[in-house]
Amino acid sequence: MGLMYDDPQLAALTLTRIAAEESEGPGAMTGRMREVMDDLVQRNGAGYLAELVIVLARARFAALDDLARATGTGTAELLDAVEIEALEGLADEPDV
Repeated sequence: MGLMYDDPQLAALTLTRIAAEESEGPGAMTGRMREVMDDLVQRNGAGYLAELVIVLARARFAALDDLARATGTGTAELLDAVEIEALEGLADEPDV
């Protein structure tokens, strides 16, 4: 029997909790997400990451959809705003 987070839904929740803890500032949690990801790949193979990405993308969409309903904004409009912000962040990165 595998670890609890071998299930993609539970792995996504584990990673979300780590992200929440890391958002509180630098500390002992830094790098923990990569350790969990490395462990998941070792235990389940690289193909497992595709399942995890799908779960995370669906969860992100569900959160945007909930926010859209709560604010009266269209989901597509929020998704566009998030995409624009991400693209602007790419433009701000220095060339390597």
